[in-house]
Amino acid sequence: MGKQSAARSYIGLSGYSYKPWQGVGRFYPPRLKQAEFLRYYATRYQTVELDGTWYRLPTESMVAAWLASTPSDFLFAPKMHRQVTHQQRLKPESLPMAHEFLDRLRPMAQQCRLGPILVQLPPNLSRDEDRLGHFLERLPTTTRWAVEFRHESWGHPSIEALLRQFNVSWVAADVDDRPVECRHTADFWYVRLRRATYEPDALHQWSKRFAEAVASGRDCFVYCKHEDEGAPWQWADTLLSRLGAD
Repeated sequence: MGKQSAARSYIGLSGYSYKPWQGVGRFYPPRLKQAEFLRYYATRYQTVELDGTWYRLPTESMVAAWLASTPSDFLFAPKMHRQVTHQQRLKPESLPMAHEFLDRLRPMAQQCRLGPILVQLPPNLSRDEDRLGHFLERLPTTTRWAVEFRHESWGHPSIEALLRQFNVSWVAADVDDRPVECRHTADFWYVRLRRATYEPDALHQWSKRFAEAVASGRDCFVYCKHEDEGAPWQWADTLLSRLGAD
């Protein structure tokens, strides 16, 4: 699982292979080949959220390349394939694909490079405790799981209890159109910073939350929003600086 003996914060970005991030004053140097993006990224951060795995299953060669391009303490947080979450919507028939997804990531797990797997539910999927429970109880407990709920009906104490039962993190998704919900349901915390912009004070408040979570023994996995024309690495760098200063 890549869990360390002492809790810590892993700060990174949602994805890495974006050409608009390249250029003078941007994240990637102007002449860097796209095939070298991840290797360069890994000199800046120790984790990345793999958004592309939502669209297609990773191949053996893709996983091997990811591992070869990053150091031994770098962790990946893959996003569960859309067939599981959006097409089959966690129904029992989604489980074979979920296990196939895990099988593709086995080399990561074997090298202790697999961070939490993000299970992002569609906005129109309302609360179904039985369905979620059936899904979670058939997942391996040797993998860290994080669920992002996007329908307000999930905000019920019984759902928190269910996540705690299986040590699954309630994803704190900080977005522009609704208040963030910070619920500690696992021995780690998964946070997605998705607002259009973050002022220094907001980042300071988040860094305090992360420091408190780490002090309580929870690893924090934090990913800043991908925007082609934005600069989310500035937020990640600010968080790393603040956490390093605490």
